[in-house]
Amino acid sequence: MDSLGGLLLQIWVLLYGSFGVLALLPGITEPEFIRRCVQAHNTQRSRVTPPAVSARSMVRQVLGAQSWDNELAKGARDRARHCKASHHPGLAYFGHPPFGWMGENIWLGAPFAAFSVENAIHRWNKEGVYSLKNNNCSRLCGHYTQLMWSTSFKLGCAVNVCSKGIENFSTHPESTIFVCNYGDTGQVHGVTPNIAGVSCSGCGSEICRDNVCRYDWYPGWDHGPPSSAPSVSYWLTNLGLCLLGVCWHFYVTH
Repeated sequence: MDSLGGLLLQIWVLLYGSFGVLALLPGITEPEFIRRCVQAHNTQRSRVTPPAVSARSMVRQVLGAQSWDNELAKGARDRARHCKASHHPGLAYFGHPPFGWMGENIWLGAPFAAFSVENAIHRWNKEGVYSLKNNNCSRLCGHYTQLMWSTSFKLGCAVNVCSKGIENFSTHPESTIFVCNYGDTGQVHGVTPNIAGVSCSGCGSEICRDNVCRYDWYPGWDHGPPSSAPSVSYWLTNLGLCLLGVCWHFYVTH
């Protein structure tokens, strides 16, 4: 949030109190909120170190379609409204059959003026010193690995102000929680978030832009052209991993 925006927000809060803060909350269908969430994710993913060979962009090239998913956003909004400093206990059963398991990142802060989409996502990027070689980090970094998970290409986010505070975090009347849900999920046990190498060297015929691959395929359940061979291969591979017992997801409470 820029300095002018922060100043205007403080004036609004002084004049209108908690009601004024709630009135400023962006909805999950607000175009500017969606644009900022998608763009901030792409910005951080394009800067991953070491570079990833085939990290997906959160915006697909075909028809300029965005990867924003309303169902994921609704789930994020539901979790944010619970005002708890913990991950959703039932991400595997979130009512989104194509994905099954979903990833989730949470940012917490107070007052509301401390929040911006860009700062929250930047904080996830900086939370831990992650080693791709050893697939571990100096401290908890589940937010980082989900943010950088190369096969995640759908997301939905929501922000909420909890006037009674956030459980296990703060009693501040402007306690703020920002939640993003992801498909395909990250945090698969024993699997690194990406493969290191020359940026986009694994994109094949897909478009490379800002060090990430802009895929022009759609899974069969998504709107758009029928799924191509790469998409079928990808989903069959993941199904095979799950059948072999590798599909074990874990979530770290922050």
